[in-house]
Parts: sequence; C-alpha cells; structure tokens
Amino acid sequence: MPKPEFIARQSAHPTGWLGHVVARVMAVHTAAANRRVIARLEPKPGENVLEIGCGHGRMLREIARRVAPGLAAGVDPSDVMRSVARRTLRREIDAGHASVAEGSADEVPFPDARFDKVVSVHTIYFWPDLAAGLRELRRVLREGGELLLAFHDGSHPQKAEALPATVYTLHRAEAVADALEAAGFHEIVCEIDPDTHLCYARARR
Repeated sequence: MPKPEFIARQSAHPTGWLGHVVARVMAVHTAAANRRVIARLEPKPGENVLEIGCGHGRMLREIARRVAPGLAAGVDPSDVMRSVARRTLRREIDAGHASVAEGSADEVPFPDARFDKVVSVHTIYFWPDLAAGLRELRRVLREGGELLLAFHDGSHPQKAEALPATVYTLHRAEAVADALEAAGFHEIVCEIDPDTHLCYARARR
C-alpha cells in the first residue's frame, strides 16, 4: 500500500505533534536497520562520528557509547527530531560524548576533516542535491575517513510504488556509486541485502 503523502512528508521533516508521533514510530521501524548499520560502521573508542539525519537519536546514542571518549555528533533539519534526540542523548551530551545540531547533508556545521566516519540511514531520498551533499560530507571527513549510507535501492519496484515520488527520490545503487566517485571518494562498495533490499554504500575520502 502506498504511503500517504502527508505521512511521507512527516517522515522527511517531522513537525508539530504529529512529528513526535512519527519519531516514536520511526524509532521502532528503523531499529533493525540501525543495528545492521552500526555493525558495518564498527565505531571504535576515540573516533569522531557524524550522523546525518540523526532523527530520534537512538542510533547516535549507541554510537556515542562506543566511541567515548570520542564524539558522536548528529545533525537534523527538524526541530522536533533534534528535541527528541537531545532527550534520548541527555547523558551522553552531558558527558561530552555527543552533540545534536541543526544541519543537513549539504549544510554540515563543522570544520573540514572533523570526523573519522560519517553515516546516514534512510535520508538520501530527501537530499535536494545528491552531488552537493556528498561533496559536503567528503569535506568534513578526514583523509582516509569512511562514509556509510544505507537506503532503499531504487530498482526495487515495490519500494518505488509504496513511496510517493513527490517526497522520495529513490536512487539506484549504481547511480549512488557514480555520484560518490564524482564527489572524489574511492574504495566504493555498494552491497544490496537480498532480504531487505537495503543498499549499503561505503566509500573512503
């Protein structure tokens, strides 16, 4: 069944009371994917990791616990999601191992080469410019740093039918790989999970 457009828009940028409902629903629906992503990301003590679209903050909290005394930084364009994430990460923020700020893939409020790893799950559908977003993420990665993106592969017909094209831009894995190369990344690998049709795109600066 296609996702109603007003729900899709809340998924892209949660607002108001409905945004808080969406945050709770997303925390449940994204849990399995987030666990798989963390297993692939392998955050280590002392690393600085950035999450684009940190949403409810549960994945960022797990990253923060693993990288301490390093920093797990999250950015999100939604006021609602930043508020939820800060509550989720209250202890980690107080301990100095996490931060949550306004931002997006194409506007990251951090200096060049700040992070060892950058990760984002289910957000590239909403980036206004894929190429610009990838260039910005490369900017904030240190030399040799790793980018990991997880997203529904655009070649999967059921996802294309279920997600409104007015809100979601679904990218094929091959197109993302080409965009990563054009942005200056190397060691690019795109792996599609045959069970979930989730694509994991990894690359190094």
